[in-house]
Amino acid sequence: MINRAVKLEPIRGKTTFSDVPTSHPYYNDIQSLYRAGIIDGSNRKYNPSNVLTRGQMAKILANTYKLTLKETNAFIDVNADNDFNKYIGALADANITTGYADGTYKPNAKLSRVHFAVFMYRAMQFVENPNQLKVHFIDVGQGDSILIQTPNGKTMLIDGGVRSAGNDVVTYIKSLGIKKLDYVVATHPDADHIGGLIAVLNSIPVGEFINSGKEHTTETYAQMLQLVLDKNINYTEPTTGDLIDLDKDLKTQVLHVDANTSDNNDASIVLKVTYNKVSFLLTGDADKNIESQIASKYDVSATVLKAGHHGSNTSRSLAFLQKVKPAATILSYGQDNSYGHPHEEVVANLKAVASKMYSTAESGTITVTTNAITTVSLLNRSLYKHLM
Repeated sequence: MINRAVKLEPIRGKTTFSDVPTSHPYYNDIQSLYRAGIIDGSNRKYNPSNVLTRGQMAKILANTYKLTLKETNAFIDVNADNDFNKYIGALADANITTGYADGTYKPNAKLSRVHFAVFMYRAMQFVENPNQLKVHFIDVGQGDSILIQTPNGKTMLIDGGVRSAGNDVVTYIKSLGIKKLDYVVATHPDADHIGGLIAVLNSIPVGEFINSGKEHTTETYAQMLQLVLDKNINYTEPTTGDLIDLDKDLKTQVLHVDANTSDNNDASIVLKVTYNKVSFLLTGDADKNIESQIASKYDVSATVLKAGHHGSNTSRSLAFLQKVKPAATILSYGQDNSYGHPHEEVVANLKAVASKMYSTAESGTITVTTNAITTVSLLNRSLYKHLM
């Protein structure tokens, strides 16, 4: 499979492995892989009938596509002493793997042919389309937190979930090798959106802090603003229609913000991020009235929609969804939450517009990757957990 993909030249001559004679039907392929530095065998044996492990697969793919090797602490069962740590880290950094829902990678687990094919396809896509946009919908329970990684290496964190989720958000960001956030956005001052930003501001350098400007009297809100001041972070309150200079290959526009509204949710910063033919509509907790206002002024069509207000029926009217026409909708809410999210009306409306639905409550953190043309790969920990 690898020889056909990368078109290695056939190698003939003296055999390298004692268990792969020149008469072996795959002798040429195995020799080519060895000479290319993709495989190395063990004690002059290749063991052609053995089953591949997930750790070995990581090394083979990293060697084949010359991925940047990288120490990883993203998986609880892959420590620094693991022989495959850097190779697994290379796959994780390229978003070729996200691991299992329980935080493991299972490096010693056996790999089926179909699973190898899936991983190999992702590696080929990464190499062929390195300029990818990644949007991570981080599982923070009953709250919102979205991390954007742009094609040119810029980063933006939108909200941080509840305060107790802050350390998890920090850990997740650092597991991706991110050492600085270019932008942090507080969509509105509700605690389930800004609480986790306290830990973020205390742990990761931030270039610019974008705030809705809606004043709030909570200790969390005051502490957040004090941290921005103490750390001398550039502070901005945008206006509707503003463009954010996140990445030259993206259009990042503020479709709504209102610092003067009496309702926190109605203050929400609504962003549309467009990467050529693929777009993301990130609506905070904006309600139906705000949705209607936005739709009357802007093109709200989007490939991926982050459902407003955690799937509450205060948002996501059918008329609005018919204009958005999202191929996929992400709902961020906590399992068995007391609000009953997502509400049946919202689910029915999303089904009516044939949007596929994914939730952090069921799937954990969800990462959407796109090459800006038509390819959108949605890595959903429950949907694809057998392939991770």
